[in-house]
Amino acid sequence: MSRENPSGGGVPDPGGDASAGLRYLANLAGLITTLTGRFVILGPETLDEEITNALREIGEFAAVDRSYVFQFSADGSRVSNTHEWCAPGIEPAIEHIQDTPVEKFEWAMSRLKRGEVLYVEHVKDLPPDAASVKTELERQRIQSMINLPLICAGKVLGFVGFDSVRHAQTWTDDHIKLLKVVGEIFAGAIERNRATVALQRQVEMEILVAQISTRFINVPVSDLDAEINRAISEIGRFTGVDRSYLFRFEDGGRSMSNTHEWCASGIESQMDRLQACPVDVFEYSMSQMRQGEIFYVADVSKLPADASAEKSEFEAERIKTLINVPIMLRGEMTGFLGFDAVRSRKIWSDDDIRLLKLVGEIFANALDRTFAEKQLQASVREKEVLLREIHHRVKNNMQIVDSLLYLQAQAIRGQIDPVAMDAFTKSQSRIKSMAAIHDRLYRSRNLSSIDFGMYLYALVPELLNFYETSDRILASIESASLYLPIDQAIPCGLIVNELLTNCLKHGFPDGRAGTISIFLQELPDGRRELSVFDDGVGISGDMDWDSPGSMGLRLVRDLARQLEGQVSLESKGGTRVRVYFREPQS
Repeated sequence: MSRENPSGGGVPDPGGDASAGLRYLANLAGLITTLTGRFVILGPETLDEEITNALREIGEFAAVDRSYVFQFSADGSRVSNTHEWCAPGIEPAIEHIQDTPVEKFEWAMSRLKRGEVLYVEHVKDLPPDAASVKTELERQRIQSMINLPLICAGKVLGFVGFDSVRHAQTWTDDHIKLLKVVGEIFAGAIERNRATVALQRQVEMEILVAQISTRFINVPVSDLDAEINRAISEIGRFTGVDRSYLFRFEDGGRSMSNTHEWCASGIESQMDRLQACPVDVFEYSMSQMRQGEIFYVADVSKLPADASAEKSEFEAERIKTLINVPIMLRGEMTGFLGFDAVRSRKIWSDDDIRLLKLVGEIFANALDRTFAEKQLQASVREKEVLLREIHHRVKNNMQIVDSLLYLQAQAIRGQIDPVAMDAFTKSQSRIKSMAAIHDRLYRSRNLSSIDFGMYLYALVPELLNFYETSDRILASIESASLYLPIDQAIPCGLIVNELLTNCLKHGFPDGRAGTISIFLQELPDGRRELSVFDDGVGISGDMDWDSPGSMGLRLVRDLARQLEGQVSLESKGGTRVRVYFREPQS
């Protein structure tokens, strides 16, 4: 008895008309030849659609109720229904078997993986050792079934199948030979597509890794955390995992913390709870990674008994598959990069693992450079603290000398001539000006230079008070915000001290009132000008700078030479002294 489909097909009764059987085989061969021509030129973008179309055409021709393709995972441990066609009124079954362990249907899968055809003419007659297969087929109300392995280059990729639900179906050896050709057509197309997709994916991942490497080469220490988060996010999205992360060792390698994490939408973060975890608890995985080896778990449920700690933690996080890449610095493991598959298992190819190891090396180099830079920064901070302390002590020592001079001056006041007393006073004033510079450096963030304008605003009022002239002599300061290194700040400070002292002592005799102006500016030619002007009585224009009575001006000239600068003096309507110098060359 044969069943005829609407197009005149259907498998003829083996005991029926021989000519009908020959016509059927000829028509089936013609259909397969047509499919062969279509699949030869098939592109990856239309493969799924064409496989489904082919399943429909063969299913309708053979008048079966369901036709389908199953594919094995890359490691052959799991199987999924990837394509299906159902006759009208037949319930789809494609959702029932997805990412299913092959051992669940060991009786059938073992035969198919050996390249054998699995033909069940009557499901009710299956043997006892096929109990799980029989249960599944009866659940789908299947009466007859034939599965043919998809073999390409000696490798079984999966199988193509045809189910009869409404009544049993008989397939002859000639039918099976032709259906094997269908399996070969499908297998060739699937393998070509896999190779194309794998190559394209590998190239894209290599580009991604190259981009990450380029960004990491010169990433500033301050931006490294953000760059790590960006990288694990990009890799996580590209590879299709659910969670990617970085762990760093702490406390001399005795504990570890999850420092960076990316989670796909709907996946719960684990970062907060994975802090300061004891490393020795996870000895199974740690011992492997300390050797620089990848820790790859294709199926968490199959971890051995000595990995009980890892298995417990992974199951608590609902991880199905994970891969951890050790971060090695100079032969020592300092952490690891990880990728978790939570919603479904994931197979990592050898090329994937090779590129992930490269990412681990990129992270290791960046973290190593960061560690070195942090050590350098710590060393710089230590030296800054030391230098700050030196400035503080120098200032304190100068204040002590200032105090001693003051006490000595008070003790001998009236016992020595005014010239000697004046020398005491000037020395005390010079020490104050230098102490003020060290005090500014001690309080400044920059220990090598000071804002000299701000220094002038502090020094000038103090000198007016020191000489008790602030009630009759006004001082104005016009200064750009110029930072002078200590080698220029001290000479400039002493110059201002000498010129102000000279103005206060000699420019306004007999209690005369007046104004002193101090200017600091940067000239268009790059030179810096420091000038002091008073509107007092002035001094002789032909004054000898080297005469004994002009020690202060001689000191100003010598200090200008120390700055590699020039000094000029004008005496019109008062006295103006200008000092020109340049910024020191580094």
